[in-house]
Amino acid sequence: MTDLRGWGLPEQHLLPDAVVAFVDGELSSVAHERASAHIQRCGFCALETYTQQQARAAVRTASAPTASASLLDRLGAIPQEVELPSAPDGLAITEDGQFVTVQRTDKPAFGSGPVLGSSKPLGSQGWFSGRRARQGAGVVVSGMLLSALAFVTPDGEPEAPAQPAPLIHQDLSGALVGTR
Repeated sequence: MTDLRGWGLPEQHLLPDAVVAFVDGELSSVAHERASAHIQRCGFCALETYTQQQARAAVRTASAPTASASLLDRLGAIPQEVELPSAPDGLAITEDGQFVTVQRTDKPAFGSGPVLGSSKPLGSQGWFSGRRARQGAGVVVSGMLLSALAFVTPDGEPEAPAQPAPLIHQDLSGALVGTR
């Protein structure tokens, strides 16, 4: 559906907003000419333009919706009859109509906890000291022992290496030499 233009770039379809603006006559004269030329060559955009023209005609010929008198009366009575919710906590309106925040004394303020740095240092109480710390250390040590035992064979003997390990000794010059 796209043909190549002068520089080898594909020609694009009109955007839906451009089709609506074309049908409503809201494009500038240059844009209208370009859109009109494209619509003459592109069947897809011609169909979109025709569909938009049909929708525009249907909206223009439709009668205005009407509301019953009782509905209009009920809607008009909303400001007098409906109870509006109270103002949100901590907000008020001044005499000149500005929103302001109000600090209530019967409720603690946001962030009313202890001041940062005023509590005891980490590890001086609770979880990291006392019986729990000793139990945790015991669990860690027993886990390390069990994992070390898992690497030993069931006989209790360490596994023999597949090849004999080379013997390393020093020669007369003091350099390390490996032999088998």
